[in-house]
Amino acid sequence: MEYRSVREQVTDRLREEILLGKFKAGEALREIPLAERFKVSRGPIRDALLQLSQEGLLESVPNRGVRVGEVWDEKLVPVIAKMRFDLESFAISELIANRPNEFFDKIRQNLRLFKLACEDGEMPAVVQLDLQFHRLFLRQCRHVGLESIWLPLLGGLRLPYSRHRLLTESYFEHKQIVNAIEQGNVAEATAALKKNILQPFAGK
Repeated sequence: MEYRSVREQVTDRLREEILLGKFKAGEALREIPLAERFKVSRGPIRDALLQLSQEGLLESVPNRGVRVGEVWDEKLVPVIAKMRFDLESFAISELIANRPNEFFDKIRQNLRLFKLACEDGEMPAVVQLDLQFHRLFLRQCRHVGLESIWLPLLGGLRLPYSRHRLLTESYFEHKQIVNAIEQGNVAEATAALKKNILQPFAGK
């Protein structure tokens, strides 16, 4: 796993919990209780809340602090999911064209850890590794800035793990994507990615 600063660890953990629906829409997040919970100073908490506000997961309410943002309207969800799919599809096509060694090392390691987390039902690790999996496409495709466009697209979505009978189904979806990328097959990689990202929202 890559080194992560205290700020990044707090940000990632709060992001995971919000996306999993651990907080209700409109629920206030306050610096002092969070600092006590994570056993850190208020600085990293303040930075994390700012970052998540920029991503759209939180919203700042004048004189009322920071609160969890609303989930996207059902009509908007498939539109946003398609935008996310298009960004990741482009990134995957670039990865297949350029084949950076660092990407393949990182994605294989992620896949191994994701499999273990799914088998053990460790939801915090499942969410962290799931997000890391998709972020690697944006980070490694040699187009700086794509990740900053991608992150806000998650703002009003919530991760639909409940669609799976077993969490390992999510692992096998990831494995299909990685196998197709390693084989250099853009069409198969895109089809596997579509199943992983768009199928959960097909009925929205």
